[in-house]
Amino acid sequence: MKNFASTDGLMKELRSLCSALPGAEEYTMVHHPAFRVGKKPFLIAGMMEHEHNTPTLSVNLGHMTQGDLLAEPRFTKTPYIGQHGWVTLRRKDAAAEEIAQLVEESWRRIASKKLRAEHDARSGGGAVAAKPGAGKSSTKQAATKKAAAGKSARKQAAAGKGATKTSVARKSR
Repeated sequence: MKNFASTDGLMKELRSLCSALPGAEEYTMVHHPAFRVGKKPFLIAGMMEHEHNTPTLSVNLGHMTQGDLLAEPRFTKTPYIGQHGWVTLRRKDAAAEEIAQLVEESWRRIASKKLRAEHDARSGGGAVAAKPGAGKSSTKQAATKKAAAGKSARKQAAAGKGATKTSVARKSR
């Protein structure tokens, strides 16, 4: 197992951030300290060995956000899991506020609606604005709205047809 002594400061910072996120728990993922909600990871701490053990953090922000961030040279696609929307950032390349925002955004992608609502109630509305990829996908939301609208239209049409049939039946008597 690797020695993460040089990541002590980073881990202290990450533990503090994650302790404020409902359902977040620390565990070890492939010899790396990580945080998850349920069984799904949202944050992995590590080191870039080729850069003299520089502390790094990896977060899952989804493909759309990942594409935007990879345009910046300080972000890289996380090895082995980058195809799932993960990006890696060296600790020294980001301010504490940015790290807090990235960690919370990653957590929001994994956390249930109930946990997100609990966090928002505690923190007074949440520090991170929900991105289109957070929680339910915007495509799923649109499909749900469309289905509900279709159901409502069918009910109205059925009610209208019934009234028409009744009035026609009464007229023919």
